[in-house]
Amino acid sequence: MSHDEKAAAAAERWPQAPLNLPADQLPPQLRSAAGQILSGATGLGRLRLQVCQGCGQVQYPPRDVCVACLDGELDWQEVAAGARLVSSTTLHHSHFPYFQARLPWRIAMVRLDCGPAAVVHLHEACRGEPGERLHVVLRRDGAGMGVLFGQAESTAANKDES
Repeated sequence: MSHDEKAAAAAERWPQAPLNLPADQLPPQLRSAAGQILSGATGLGRLRLQVCQGCGQVQYPPRDVCVACLDGELDWQEVAAGARLVSSTTLHHSHFPYFQARLPWRIAMVRLDCGPAAVVHLHEACRGEPGERLHVVLRRDGAGMGVLFGQAESTAANKDES
């Protein structure tokens, strides 16, 4: 696949704006109030997560109270974007039409350097091997919802593809 074909495929998977498709052909859109904030434009291209003001625990997924101390003061802050890949898989089947049209789809479980574990959408250039270092940022999916996206640290440093 040429560089232009790869760029076109990436643009299809990660559009700059929500796609103009019927609702049943978009990714799932249901999010909590805290999850809606994750989709805000202020965090795109970076990793902004909730940090408890009581104990300093980084929260993911977004919550209403701290998972460690139950404090309700959770501020959104930019955190370290590094992560270690724990496991990965490639989806070859989905019940959602959006993903069916874009299979295969790679996902991974990562341990973020800032603490939490998270499931991320995985860049095609990643090896997908346990221990691989990733750079994790927030992107919008086809419905405009914020999702975590991981790519190899070397790819992120080169900024060739994202």
